[in-house]
Amino acid sequence: MPHFQPTLAVITGAARGLGLALAETLSRRGYRLLLADRDAAVHETAAALGADSLQCDVTREADLIALRDRAFAAGLPVLLINNAGTLLSGNAWEIPAADWRRVLDINLVATVDACRLFVPAMQATGSGQIVNVASMAGLAVGPWLAPYTVSKFGVVALTESLYLECLAGGLPIAVSVVCPGPVSTEIASALSANPASPAGQMTLGLQQHIAAGLSPSEAAQLIADGIEARRFWIFTHEEARHAARARLEGLLADQPPALPFAQE
Repeated sequence: MPHFQPTLAVITGAARGLGLALAETLSRRGYRLLLADRDAAVHETAAALGADSLQCDVTREADLIALRDRAFAAGLPVLLINNAGTLLSGNAWEIPAADWRRVLDINLVATVDACRLFVPAMQATGSGQIVNVASMAGLAVGPWLAPYTVSKFGVVALTESLYLECLAGGLPIAVSVVCPGPVSTEIASALSANPASPAGQMTLGLQQHIAAGLSPSEAAQLIADGIEARRFWIFTHEEARHAARARLEGLLADQPPALPFAQE
């Protein structure tokens, strides 16, 4: 893969959480920044970092086109980090169709669209790097998170496909996928955790697990290291590797999925 130093980092979902931490980390490492988020708070975040910003709904192609055009107007090599994401929980068959589509649109379809729009521009300029933020949930499956898990499996498969296509075509584009474990952000804070239902019990446990996870700053440092090393797989937690290995071993042994906890 190509060896170059991108100088403009474009980060979606950058107003808070992991996106904000990535912006802070990359700023300290000398990257120029273009921060995007659907929340207008992204402008305050960018101002604090001396960065450029764009209020951008990643589910709207027109917004992504505006983001691409702003990014390449500077004439600098571009690092695109597709970080925007959302989460919900519940039984797969009870989650309303609109909620399924919202999660898939934000987590997966927007990543597809950003790649569609940015790859040709990177090819034309002769350099680029794309980093798609998936999840440990893109490597292993648990119950009551079907929309999120489906979307993150899709991001992993998309990124693998993109990597192979850039490799086969000799494109000057580095490609990576990030599969973090729990990072202490607010992604699950709004979920209903009703202890009377199994899904609610899982949600409560998930919220506690996330709260006790790596700080966004710690995760961002590990991700930035992976980006600069041009690693395809970027892990922040060894448990993601263990979960992927356990799933593969079960698949090879022709075993059905197992619950991640013992049933009473």
